Amino acid sequence: MTLIKMFSALMIRALFLVMMTLAATAQGNCDASTLEQFFACYGGKSAFSEHSIQAVTTFIEAEDAIKDENYTKAKTLLDDLYTKYPVGDNIWWNVWNAPNGANVSSPNGYYGMRMMEDIVHYGLNPNPNAKVTKANMTIVLVGCSQGIQPTTKAELQNGTGTMVTHSLDPLLKENNYRIIRQTLDLFTKYVKAITNGALELQIGYIELDTMCLPVKVTTTKPYLAYNNIEPVWGALSKDVKDSTDWFLITYPSHVPEGPEFDDESFITGGMGSDAKGGPVFIADDKWIVRKPAHLGKGNYTDIERRMYLPQWLQHEFFHHLFRIYPELKLEVKGHDWFDRKFWPSDFVGQFETDYYSETLHKKIQLDCSPLARKLITRVSSGPNPAYTQLSIDELLGEYSLDVIQNDWHVGNIIAENGKYFWKNKANVQWSVTPNFASGKLSTGADSPYQGQDFFLQLYQTVEGVAYPGVTSLKFGGEFYKKRFGLMRGTLPIEIAMGNYTRVPVKNTQHTGSLVKTQGQIQWKSDAGDAWPLTPSIVKESLIMANSTPTPGAPFQLILVDAVCGSYNLGFKYSNYYYLKPKRSPTDESPQVITSINDVELLKGFGSYTINLADVFKDSKGDSLLYFVTSEDTSLLRATIDQQKLVLSGGTVGNTTVHVMAVDFNGGLAADEFKVVVKSSTSAKDASTSEQQLTVSPLLTSDFVVVRGATADYTVEIISLLSAYHATIPLAGSTNTIDVRSLSSGMYILKFSNTTTGHKQLFKLIKY
Repeated sequence: MTLIKMFSALMIRALFLVMMTLAATAQGNCDASTLEQFFACYGGKSAFSEHSIQAVTTFIEAEDAIKDENYTKAKTLLDDLYTKYPVGDNIWWNVWNAPNGANVSSPNGYYGMRMMEDIVHYGLNPNPNAKVTKANMTIVLVGCSQGIQPTTKAELQNGTGTMVTHSLDPLLKENNYRIIRQTLDLFTKYVKAITNGALELQIGYIELDTMCLPVKVTTTKPYLAYNNIEPVWGALSKDVKDSTDWFLITYPSHVPEGPEFDDESFITGGMGSDAKGGPVFIADDKWIVRKPAHLGKGNYTDIERRMYLPQWLQHEFFHHLFRIYPELKLEVKGHDWFDRKFWPSDFVGQFETDYYSETLHKKIQLDCSPLARKLITRVSSGPNPAYTQLSIDELLGEYSLDVIQNDWHVGNIIAENGKYFWKNKANVQWSVTPNFASGKLSTGADSPYQGQDFFLQLYQTVEGVAYPGVTSLKFGGEFYKKRFGLMRGTLPIEIAMGNYTRVPVKNTQHTGSLVKTQGQIQWKSDAGDAWPLTPSIVKESLIMANSTPTPGAPFQLILVDAVCGSYNLGFKYSNYYYLKPKRSPTDESPQVITSINDVELLKGFGSYTINLADVFKDSKGDSLLYFVTSEDTSLLRATIDQQKLVLSGGTVGNTTVHVMAVDFNGGLAADEFKVVVKSSTSAKDASTSEQQLTVSPLLTSDFVVVRGATADYTVEIISLLSAYHATIPLAGSTNTIDVRSLSSGMYILKFSNTTTGHKQLFKLIKY
């Protein structure tokens, strides 16, 4: 299938068909920008039903209130209308048409007001923490179109007529593109609202005055009055195509005009996509200037344009949304929602825009791929550095669409004689060349889709952190997902990449990073070691290579599942836990509320249990994961069993036990204590209060808690890596020291009793 055929099929699928025709006589063109002028233009209020008058009036007054940022007034207006005419009620069928050739959408004003609900809700509940991204929307105005145009029904059916050349309607450019801006105004506010403030449309204009687009009229229903927009892409620069997220392309209309065609509808555009998969709205110039014959009569007034065109924009926009969320199966065959039985059982309403609202709030906004991110498609001027860590050989294997309709939707990246190819199940292949600096596999002259490359999609967390693991290839706006090398079916092993700190830290070999270079994963410690590792997807671990000190030993990943995806908190290697920094620095870590005292046990003691809920606490009540390390496993076995620490075994000797509590954000609290296993009952006497001095945790990024000290104590914080030195007085038996302002590194806490002269040192790691 050629690109042109693919695009044409998509356009036919996405076209906007109105289900009923407005049969009426126009009152004549007028310039109505107010409600009074609008009603006067179309026969006065007496020509409209009470429901229609209230719907039109509420729409305009509510939109005006939104423009004034008076969201309370807008909400009151909508609520009052819905009290009398409830959302989704059959009563709205009574205002499907409008009199005398007017077009105020079907049902009157209903689409736009449903969009306003989201705008008003966001206006009353703005997101102060929104990280706003500007989506670049380019309006392309094609200056000329040319083709055979029928003048009679017979010519329409025979494909004959007169060769004509059309020029772009000058109204589109007048007054700084006034009617285009008016068309887009409500829709741009809607986009910001439904992305919770994360996305704003930034509109730009390109005028292709000298370009003449070939157009035609088809001979069978549904009649099409355009050809294709491929020449437009050729007229735009690479920079424009790369930097644009959304396009709206308009060209001079080729619709046959005149009374003979008043009972016919002509499709002049719809929703397409560019080579990056971004949305492309397509319409002829008359679409926003005059009402097509099947929708009304005469030119649009400002009131009508404000009311109807948001309906068209929402329709086309949701075609795109349903396409980029194929896993939700919200549109399978095209316009499925016109069959009410297709709607999920928990959806309410009955009109098309009801379906959009239900899918938005109950499906799309709940999806774990944030909507704002999926609507940005431009080629980044500075590609994510994670791309440069890839190798072409790791991309070999099978990819496919979620919904496979033919053998072109399944393929493999293969290697042949030192070259690489995409080969689909239909046995058609073409060359691909890695261009990691641009985040893609470039195609060549042998590709049946000239100019289309495979864009590499990296794994990203919900927070937007990208890892150097490819999960799919985006081609022609569709996602061919990787069907191998994913843990739990969705996670690449590269989720392990990042910095780690061992508990406890005793030297620079205990801190380091998992990195990836040209497809090879390595552990690089801060001591300078570089050990290659081999991924094991089945075991969810990284295996030490033969050239390392411990061949075959695993770095066993600590994976946790959240509502949206999974996270790797760290790994276990050689009995010790190496943990990542917490993902959100502002999220408070768990704390040690009661440090574990040193334990003295007798040989053969059996087991000794400590309830960890009494040791650790999370201020937000988050669930905690517990880990424990005994420094001498031959002496003592330490395990976690249902939030309890269990000590067992017990040969004579002593060891240190490290116990950790980690929340799902990666926040860490750690405590340590000594265990002495004796052969007899000779118990040591209780320590002095000075020997009972404890500090916990010793690995932290937030606070440390000091217990057992008195007002006679002072504590000095001394950096081992810099000249930092500070003294902090203590008061009472329990003190909390805030270390958030300290730089990451190693410190000594030096406690001095000014009365007895007793001194005690603790080593603190700030991460």
